[in-house]
Amino acid sequence: MIRIDDTRCVRCGLCARVCPLHCFHVESDGISIHHEEYCMHCGHCAAACPSAAIWLDDTDPDTLEPLSPLPDTTSLTALIKARRSIRDFKQESVPENVLLQALDTVRYAPTGKNLENVSWLVLEGRDTLRRVADCVIDLFRQDKRLAALVRSHERGADPIFRGAPCAVFACASGEYDLDMVNCSIAVSALDLLLPTMGLGGCWAGYVMRAAALDENVRKAMGTEEGLRPLAGLMVGIPAVSYRRVPARRPLRVIMVKGETA
Repeated sequence: MIRIDDTRCVRCGLCARVCPLHCFHVESDGISIHHEEYCMHCGHCAAACPSAAIWLDDTDPDTLEPLSPLPDTTSLTALIKARRSIRDFKQESVPENVLLQALDTVRYAPTGKNLENVSWLVLEGRDTLRRVADCVIDLFRQDKRLAALVRSHERGADPIFRGAPCAVFACASGEYDLDMVNCSIAVSALDLLLPTMGLGGCWAGYVMRAAALDENVRKAMGTEEGLRPLAGLMVGIPAVSYRRVPARRPLRVIMVKGETA
């Protein structure tokens, strides 16, 4: 599981400093590995090692992708402020290779205990999305507060998916108490990434709500047995461009401070 190449190890101890489970110990004659059965395969050790001396899960450290320069604060701030919820999409389909590239990148979003337990469900095509929307609407007929939504759907509009050609859902079993958090983090990362690829998204709140309540909705979506769609986006090519950053409420923060050294 964990192997140190003694011919490369410079005994700097960085692996011991970054390991959250304390699997590495610095000793007089080198680095030793303790209770590696607790390793959660986060890769911090291999990522931090300056001499590429650590093999984790039989992965040659020389094959690991080097880090690229990070965006500066100005660029990342601009992306966060510019990101919009898209509810007006072009009719074109989302290029499959672009979507898969985005999902492949989002694999690196953090998960609790590094479970990496998020899988993806992609719904494509107007007929598929309409079928799912029909099932969502059938559930919502029971709620008088959603009567206007039901009427809109029955008139041929698309209040559920907003005309998007595609919808993407992050799925997990729901048995772990952080599953919804893990899926939400993954979808949030995807939501920020999409605008850099010429795409846009909007959180699919109605479908998420319906899927949480009703097994028939989950079946209509094609959800894999044992999984639940816990967060999701409508995805497509935006039909509208935005030129300004809208106003937001002032920052609300409470800071509780203790003594500092």
